[in-house]
Amino acid sequence: MQKNKLHTAINVIGMAVAFTCSILLMVMVYNEFSFDNFHKNKNQLFKLYRFANGPEGLDVSSSMAYPAANTVKLENIGIEKTTRIKNRGRDIRYKDKTLEQSIQLVDDDFFSMFSFPVVKGTTMHPLASTGNVVLNEKTAGNLFDNEDPIGKTIEVKVGGEWKSLLVSAILKDAPLNSSINYSVLARTEIDPDYTALKDDWNSTHHNLYVQLSNAATRASADKQLASLVKKYNTADVDYLKKKGYKPDADGNYAGMKLLPVDEVHFNAKLNNGNAVSKSFLYILLLVACVIVLIACFNFINLNIGLSFTRTKEIGIRKCLGAGKRQVWLQVWGESLVTILAAMIIGIAATIILMSGFNKLMQAEFDISLLYQPSIIFYLVAMLLFVSLLASGYPSYIMGKLKTVEILKGKISLKKPGIFRNALIVAQFAIAIVLICTTVIIYQQFQHLRKAPLGYTTSSLISVPIKKYEKGNEVVDKMRTLLATQTSITSVSGSDVNLGVGADGSTNQTGYGFDYNGKSVNTSYMAANYDILKTLNIPVKEGRDFSTAYAADTTNSVIITESMAKQLGEKNVLGLSFYADSSRPKWTVVGVIPDFHLYSMYEKNEPLTISLSSNSFISYALIRVNTQNPTATLDLIKNTYARVEPNVEFKGSYVDENIDRWYTNEKRLSSMFSIASTVAIILSCMGLFGMAFIIIRQRVKEIGVRKVLGASVSSVTALITKEFIKPVLIALLIATPIAWWAMNKWLQDFTYRINIQWWVFVAAGVVAVLIAVLTVGFHAVKAAIANPVKSLRTE
Repeated sequence: MQKNKLHTAINVIGMAVAFTCSILLMVMVYNEFSFDNFHKNKNQLFKLYRFANGPEGLDVSSSMAYPAANTVKLENIGIEKTTRIKNRGRDIRYKDKTLEQSIQLVDDDFFSMFSFPVVKGTTMHPLASTGNVVLNEKTAGNLFDNEDPIGKTIEVKVGGEWKSLLVSAILKDAPLNSSINYSVLARTEIDPDYTALKDDWNSTHHNLYVQLSNAATRASADKQLASLVKKYNTADVDYLKKKGYKPDADGNYAGMKLLPVDEVHFNAKLNNGNAVSKSFLYILLLVACVIVLIACFNFINLNIGLSFTRTKEIGIRKCLGAGKRQVWLQVWGESLVTILAAMIIGIAATIILMSGFNKLMQAEFDISLLYQPSIIFYLVAMLLFVSLLASGYPSYIMGKLKTVEILKGKISLKKPGIFRNALIVAQFAIAIVLICTTVIIYQQFQHLRKAPLGYTTSSLISVPIKKYEKGNEVVDKMRTLLATQTSITSVSGSDVNLGVGADGSTNQTGYGFDYNGKSVNTSYMAANYDILKTLNIPVKEGRDFSTAYAADTTNSVIITESMAKQLGEKNVLGLSFYADSSRPKWTVVGVIPDFHLYSMYEKNEPLTISLSSNSFISYALIRVNTQNPTATLDLIKNTYARVEPNVEFKGSYVDENIDRWYTNEKRLSSMFSIASTVAIILSCMGLFGMAFIIIRQRVKEIGVRKVLGASVSSVTALITKEFIKPVLIALLIATPIAWWAMNKWLQDFTYRINIQWWVFVAAGVVAVLIAVLTVGFHAVKAAIANPVKSLRTE
């Protein structure tokens, strides 16, 4: 190590960087795969979801109707426990203290199904009464400070109504690797809409989890669920047939199925937008292995090169009686020490970089994960595997050399450089694949962010409203106060946020109903006046909601073209119909083009926009026209403070909200950018070291060529050409691999880019330039050296 400081530095630094990246990625993957595995009953826990075999593929939804929970439990199909989970408010108060916390309505089975321990209060059936409420530790601490919360009465705001409830228990905070999170838990029955909707199969609005009995299996329960759907006619089969829906292998056009609870975290369509793709995690694992592999290739190549400078040492050892095994152990032992030093540095770097990694990946990984038995096993296995892989071939070469030939200086290898070049090809093939995938992932991410959604996302601000039950009043007051501001174009409101707000909120609502014997399904959005003007959506027929029409406050609706098509009427303007028999009729006043209310992951669904004085408006939407976005946002913040004083302002530009839809893609893009950079740097380090060794071995040859008249440029080209060939071969190998992998990855997106040919050409050019610059340094240095110095010993 002292004798060959440059190569030792390249090996140790290269392996340390590789280990650091690999450990960080492994910690991330381990944490993601641990989601929901802590539940004692996890093998019996499932999330119920609806499916339909549509003409364009399988449609699934986790949104369930109220009757489903009791029905599946009472039908004797192997389901023994159920709990609904519905987000239904965000305000709680105790005495004069008010907090903004998510309120979830559940059933009493929740506590026996899931392994969320009670730390204080009633441990068995804490929600046995509809007058009880359960808090997590963090919420209890913030609301009560040092006061004992058990037995105290607090108020929670559910569906716009304040309810007085008794605190019966305190739950431990949900672990970070839980897909179910909670702050305030109360009974489903306190929902103001429960009485009207408890028997309505068409209104879907919550998640439903079930626990199977020990004797039941998922397959048997799925089969029984198919029969249950037919019994309660929850799917209009005749209508589905007319619409081109197809039966599955069991003959079902639509129905309900079970998803294991430990699979919820990985299902983008059934985890309400918070899922992590398994393919994403497998890609991380692959990248972790690839980076270590590139570092190993460097190690092997450099060790092979150095081995021919140690032939006399090995010859003397073998002359003194050392066998092949001893030579192998010596080389392996040296490699093990080098790699162990690199791993120690890598672990230290991981600990130092963990906080920055968390910020980059928008995660909360803890150093304690490094002490998990599986992680420790992985580190030890990686140490042994890498040391054996990196030392195996060099020790084999050293061990098979004949002692007499070594001492005579007559050493020759068949097809010199073949193995070395093969490793260079593998290194650069991997690097080029990573470059291509980085560019394509970035392009897809930009496509998702910038694809036209059907409304203008720029210069649009979304402001969460605290008193959403009075949301129409808040929007009207803000419209009045901002009317004189030249930077404000229009003001409206909605119960649906556009994107994911700065408060982390997003939501979806849907309706299902019968119209003239046909089943109609529509996404739903409650809105205020000027909604189309504010979103900048053109009108196909009819008009926008306007204060000039007094009748607009009595459930007027604007529908999209696909919704109008479902109704099947030639002229839908002025059409009145019941979507909910317990509420007034909807009257169509406008028809607009279909637009993306939700992310580009989801298909464009029929949409109904309703204006009603009784609707909850959770977000104020403000269209601005300004050259100073920050000042305009401050203006809106000050205006909102006048309308809802003493409330934290969480307004944000919709462009930013849209970006939050694609956080995973952004993480993937960042991760691949870093991985590509690391791969290129490691490959360059390997080339740099190999060029130094090879040129050192060819010093006399270069000297002779110069004496015989070779120019500096010809000598430089001769040396550089030897390293360019493997890079070009790597490009030919990497291009089809990168195209295949990215084409398969893009199939997961409903709206995707086309892969461009220039991406592969650009990656190849970058790889060749990097190789030329890396090797060129040593080549030029050798070419301009004085040949007398290299030949003076001859």
